[in-house]
Order: sequence, then C-alpha cells, then structure tokens
Amino acid sequence: MKNNKTPLRIDLCKSKFLKPTAFKARNGKTVYIDKVFHEKLSLIVFMLGGGKLTIADYLHNILEHHFDDFGAELTAIYNTVDKPKF
Repeated sequence: MKNNKTPLRIDLCKSKFLKPTAFKARNGKTVYIDKVFHEKLSLIVFMLGGGKLTIADYLHNILEHHFDDFGAELTAIYNTVDKPKF
C-alpha cells in the first residue's frame, strides 16, 4: 500500500502495463489464477484498457516488466540451485 509521501507513478503504469501487445492468447498456455485476482484483472482491463486491452495483454506486460527488472537476480538464484543430472 502506498503511503502519502510516495508519489504515484501513473504515467509509468499507463505506459508499461495498460498497452495492447501483439501477443495472442490462443498462441499461449492456460494458466489458472485465483478468482479474486481474475476479478481484479477483468476490472482493470475493462475500466482502464479502453476496449483495446485484454487480460493476456496486461499479464504479458506485467511479466515482461518483472523479468526485465529481476532477470539478473533470477539468473543468480538459478545458478545457486542444484540442477538435475541426466
């Protein structure tokens, strides 16, 4: 939860997450999410997406941002995990 001293990043949110992508859900994989999250995602997409955004677009944008931000950390963690030997 944001406190009153932390500035909102509205423009960043719009430019990063509320934009259509070229991704087509039919070309992806099925993922099950909590009903509460699905309701929130549906509301965000419907109310803020201007009819041009899908849940798949929004999730694609979130995951792209996450992997851009934490890719190095995830790689470092991966490198510390024992890999199965074949």
